[in-house]
Amino acid sequence: MSYKAYVGTYTGNGSEGVYTFSYDNKSISNPKLFAKVSNPKYLCFVENYIAAVVDFDTGSGVIVYDEEANIIDTLVYEDGTSCYICYEDEYIYTVNYHEGTLSVLRFKDSKLSFVKKIKIKDKAGSHQVLLTKDKIMVPCLFLDKIVIIDKKSLEIEDAVEFEVGAGPRHGLFSDDGRYLYIVGELSNRLYTCDMESKKIISSVDLLENGESFIKDSAAIRKKDNFIYVSTRTKDVLTVLMLDNNIPKRIEVKSCYGEHPRDFIIQDNNIIVANRLSNKISLINIKGNGTLGNEISKIEVPEAISIIIKEN
Repeated sequence: MSYKAYVGTYTGNGSEGVYTFSYDNKSISNPKLFAKVSNPKYLCFVENYIAAVVDFDTGSGVIVYDEEANIIDTLVYEDGTSCYICYEDEYIYTVNYHEGTLSVLRFKDSKLSFVKKIKIKDKAGSHQVLLTKDKIMVPCLFLDKIVIIDKKSLEIEDAVEFEVGAGPRHGLFSDDGRYLYIVGELSNRLYTCDMESKKIISSVDLLENGESFIKDSAAIRKKDNFIYVSTRTKDVLTVLMLDNNIPKRIEVKSCYGEHPRDFIIQDNNIIVANRLSNKISLINIKGNGTLGNEISKIEVPEAISIIIKEN
């Protein structure tokens, strides 16, 4: 089985835009420029298209491409690039880290339209969008909370509170949706939130030797009963095993590069975007959930996000 991956980048030091590469279960190969564009930091699939948050000459917003890199549509609606984008049921959601906002767009009949911008707070550090059946949840790094927004009214209605200095960044839900696992970028901890009570019920250090509150834990992914988290300043991936839904750290290992920003899990492999070494690494996952060796690598400048689909 073969796959095509798309890579979002910063374009300040060698990168020219969105890149692609090939993956075939055993190796990654054939990196090349897909579309020349400024600061396509985060990507998502929108139907059969690829969407990115980008900078334009007149401002920042979203661009949508087809698989041949033809531009389907663009929309400018903010002064600086958002840091996250996702899509569900005709709607695109982006969050702006510096503005402290959530923007909602609609993509229908191959056209983008602006729906609403929800102001959370200036410099809130809004970093991700988590979607449930009826709620939109935005982790806000500098507020130490996840803001909860009603999906229909698009009004803020509640929040999940964290310890001071936690810096909630990215999260994911348990398979049944009961628990939310959220990375504290500033605390270097993984928090477990019971979504029924909206309370934090556990936290675990992501780094060894009692290290915490040194900043830069970033992306989170889950495979089976294991959770994986990257920490950029330490150039490591942490492996945690779920024990009755509570994560327990079992390994901290090199990411085989510098500044692991984002990563994805495909088959029994982790594909890591190591931004500062201009490198994407393929690392195998062992049967016990721990990490093996780097089995393949390619050069991609300033890689920070990856999405993938089957050919």
